[in-house]
Amino acid sequence: MKHILSKTARLAAAGALAAGMLATTALADIYKVTSIAPGMSPFVVNTAISKVVNTHLEGIEFQVRATGAATKHFVDAANGSVDFLFGSPTINWLLVNHMGPYAKFTNGPELEKNIGMIFSYQIGPYHYVTRADSGIETLADLKGKKVFAGPPGGAAKGVVLGTLKAVAGLEAGDMDVQEFGFDAAIQAFQDDKIDVIVLPTNVPSPSIQQFSLTKEIRLLDVDVSKLPDRAFIGGTFNEIAPDAYGDNQVNDAASRTHGAIVNFSAGMHVDEEVVYQVTKAIWENIGEIHETAQWMPSTINKENALELIASRLHPGAERYYREAGWEIGEPVVYKPKQ
Repeated sequence: MKHILSKTARLAAAGALAAGMLATTALADIYKVTSIAPGMSPFVVNTAISKVVNTHLEGIEFQVRATGAATKHFVDAANGSVDFLFGSPTINWLLVNHMGPYAKFTNGPELEKNIGMIFSYQIGPYHYVTRADSGIETLADLKGKKVFAGPPGGAAKGVVLGTLKAVAGLEAGDMDVQEFGFDAAIQAFQDDKIDVIVLPTNVPSPSIQQFSLTKEIRLLDVDVSKLPDRAFIGGTFNEIAPDAYGDNQVNDAASRTHGAIVNFSAGMHVDEEVVYQVTKAIWENIGEIHETAQWMPSTINKENALELIASRLHPGAERYYREAGWEIGEPVVYKPKQ
């Protein structure tokens, strides 16, 4: 019996040691990654990055959360409760100047300094989508209609409402502006409960493809000649082909619209070495990221990655780019208006 107990004890000890080694191997530091709704370009980008990081880096685990507005995520990251995020030069600009959702802030410039960019990319054109049978053919026809311009407190909503005022002379009160998040708005349009939905996303958008499977849609033309030049906060001018969404898209010609350069960023509280390793993993495995969407190779690449550096690079990202021999331009610094 003594021999049997001794052997059992040895086996138990060996099992405990093996389990401990496995547990140690499995341990990883978890980093919170935020994005906007599934189906939108930033969600596709951030989940693709997370898959690469979780596959190729030991000791680092990304967990993606896709709820709420990017404007809130930015402040959460600046305060240290979010680690990696979908960012936008527009948000830097709004926060520094206490505008839009930050109008009541008193420490915007200080918070803005707590975010460092990793790389930039185009979020895609703003799609102004309506049903073909809605009777809406121009932006001016939105008067009195149920319109989703963007999530409450989000930068996209401000951009869209500003565009409608500049192009069609419409104020927010002229329309029934819907107070949804992206997810709820996409479902509401699918269910024919709203007349127009505006989504900033690359072509083809999975959400808009889904619309076109069940209904004929029209993309509304935006006269971009009436829009101010917003290049310093990443504004772009774009076109969407008349057949981008197949036979159920009824446009006869390309639709003019606007877009934006956005970015993948990190809070400055995230260790430089971690951001360095993440940046390295992204670019050494960029082929895997490109496989996630047909628009990805033309959107995320070395040529565009540092196209617009919003305020600053994160030190970890900058270290990688300098070691890899990338050309790094001057950041666009957002200062409070005098």
